[in-house]
Amino acid sequence: MLDDNNTGELPQSDQDLILREQLAEHGKSVRVTVFANIVNAVILSALFFDQAPLAMHILWYAMFAYLSISRLHLAEQPKTMDLSRANMLKLKKRITFNAAGYAHMWGTGVACLLSVATPNQLMLLAIIGAGKMSTAVVSYRHIPEASRAWTLIVCVGLTAGLLYLGGIESYAAIALLVMFAAVLYVNCGNIFDNFANQLVAGQEIRRSAETVKLLLNDFEEQASSWLFSADADGRLVDVCDRFAEAAQQPREAMNGMKLISLIKDEDHRQLLTDHIVNGRPFREITVSIDVGGDQQWWTISARATDEVSGPENVALRGVIEDITAQKNAEAKVSYMAHFDGLTDLPNRRLFTETLNRTIHRVEPDDQVSLIFFDLDHFKAINDTLGHPIGDKLLQMIARRLEKLAKPGDLLARIGGDEFALLLTGARADCADVVAGSIVEKIGEPFLIDDHNIVSGVSVGVAAWAPPMDDANQLLKYADLALYSAKGAGRNRVAFFEEGMDVAAKARRNLELDLRASLGRDEMRLHYQPLIDLKTQNKIGYEALLRWKHPERGVVMPDDFIAVAEETGMIVQLGEWVIRKALDDAANWDEQLTVAINLSPTQMRSASLVSTIVNALASSGVDPGRLELEITESILMQDSQANIRTLHTLRNLGIRISLDDFGTGYSSLNYLRSFPFDKIKIDRCFVSEIDTREDCRAIIRSVISLAQNLGMTTTAEGVEREDQVEELRLEGCDQVQGFLYGKAEALEEYTDLRSSDKTIPHVKTVYLPAAEVPVITDRRRKKA
Repeated sequence: MLDDNNTGELPQSDQDLILREQLAEHGKSVRVTVFANIVNAVILSALFFDQAPLAMHILWYAMFAYLSISRLHLAEQPKTMDLSRANMLKLKKRITFNAAGYAHMWGTGVACLLSVATPNQLMLLAIIGAGKMSTAVVSYRHIPEASRAWTLIVCVGLTAGLLYLGGIESYAAIALLVMFAAVLYVNCGNIFDNFANQLVAGQEIRRSAETVKLLLNDFEEQASSWLFSADADGRLVDVCDRFAEAAQQPREAMNGMKLISLIKDEDHRQLLTDHIVNGRPFREITVSIDVGGDQQWWTISARATDEVSGPENVALRGVIEDITAQKNAEAKVSYMAHFDGLTDLPNRRLFTETLNRTIHRVEPDDQVSLIFFDLDHFKAINDTLGHPIGDKLLQMIARRLEKLAKPGDLLARIGGDEFALLLTGARADCADVVAGSIVEKIGEPFLIDDHNIVSGVSVGVAAWAPPMDDANQLLKYADLALYSAKGAGRNRVAFFEEGMDVAAKARRNLELDLRASLGRDEMRLHYQPLIDLKTQNKIGYEALLRWKHPERGVVMPDDFIAVAEETGMIVQLGEWVIRKALDDAANWDEQLTVAINLSPTQMRSASLVSTIVNALASSGVDPGRLELEITESILMQDSQANIRTLHTLRNLGIRISLDDFGTGYSSLNYLRSFPFDKIKIDRCFVSEIDTREDCRAIIRSVISLAQNLGMTTTAEGVEREDQVEELRLEGCDQVQGFLYGKAEALEEYTDLRSSDKTIPHVKTVYLPAAEVPVITDRRRKKA
């Protein structure tokens, strides 16, 4: 039970509320109570005026007047001033004392009159006494201390009077009086308990209402959602500012407007109308809204009220949420999942999905053609001009391709510089014309940031045939045709033909075997001697790579170097060659050099310099014994970066040779860009030096140029004594070729473990065989 003795357990605010309400409620009934007391006093005075001394009347009325005036004054104080907690406690204590004084006045007065009252007057006194005890419960029901003090004091006074009278009747009356007082005493607490509990409950309700109000205000002001109300006809009621702001309409104009009038989509309007008319609750119905010319997306949730309420007849309450940002994000994610971010063309995923649907729905008489194409040497453009230029080139190519595509075609960028075009119906029948147009349009120059870029394109075309039931098969055929176009020289169109898949499978198997070759220790190094023409001594060897396959036999570089370059394995193979060649050279005579060829891919490798340095340190070979051979194609690709790498290697003491001189595009410019140690004359000039004057003239010019630049010259592919004599006459420094020895395994050269470097003139002529250097680009052919 909550009474005035344990309100201390409540929060301070609740205690203050109860105390203030106690004083306020007490003051409401004081005037009536005082008036009732005056009436009772007049009746007693009239009946007992002659039976009690005048002094007693005067004293009793003086006390009655003082207490009544004090009571009225105390009741007015809470109305006239804002009392603090301490003052309210003092005021309640004064009210309690005033009640005690009132009780003494009535208890003593009635008790004194009992002894002089007639039997009829005794009945009246009993009624007045009982009434006065009950008055406490009514007059002081909100202040239990005062009501209990009143009840006890009146009870004690009446009991004393009855005891004075004596007799069985008096004792019976005392018993009844005590029981009556006990009931009143308990009820005083119960009445206050109910009073206090109602106040506390009301306070909690008010707090909850304030919290809800704050939350709703915060919700409407800050969230992307807002509340709304509507009548039975779906007309908006009491539109909040947040709602009006979201709809970009005046708040006054929206009041009375039908909710569905905001919705432009007819299907959405019908759905919402059906729910409103039938009074069904609905949740998160997504609708499209036109706000100020912009499309927005809202979700609407609402439920009907239990009954039409309020003066505005609200029949529907709910919440609206603006999910435009979410919808836009979803649309962006969907776009990114299906379109290429650089060119805005459909991506591989969307293209594959569309192709699958097309193939699954195709009829025997339908026509479908697939065109695959990618740019020729796009990587060189990225490496030389930078990726930003490469990106702009792809964007401009996409725009040109879009002009070639027609409605119903599907043009997509499927990765890197690769594109695809899907043709159906009559368009598929003219796939050859479309493919030719692609080669023509892409071949036209592109002007990008003052760079005039000319790019070729290789195109593969495959047509759907009735036996095909899988889109992947058509993709595979188009890819094989594209690969064929590249192999045929690029910048052309190739159509899929039977047998291409067999060649592709063979290449794939070769690639798989090549990837496993190093792990299975199948790679071997062969060495071809390098001869000084003046002394006829071996001065070094060139390392040439052979693949000893358990089933294929010895695989020449012509058959696998191109695959290694395309797959990137050339870097791994090249690192193995560098380490292996230097480890072998460590056991040779210290005067012998070892030559190793580098590919363009190796030159771009960030680990090239560290690999060479570590191999030199591990083998203990003097850097001056190592000779690295590069081709002009290396300098064509990112020449500045490659020249910096060559300078780094040159500073280590390593010799750098320019291989296949005279077969490239701008050899003289490269000689000016980097001071090579040696120039190697290509076999195409050496092979006919003894029969053609133009070959002698070219070789003579190269040797003279090298001498003027302080470079050594080496002639490749020497196979006859006549060639040797011509080269000696022209002043060539070194030669290598079948005349002096073909490439052999290390164990075949016993002189590599001795100091004998002199060899006799060789009369035996070996049949020429195609041998490619260890790591080379596709144009290189050497012995």
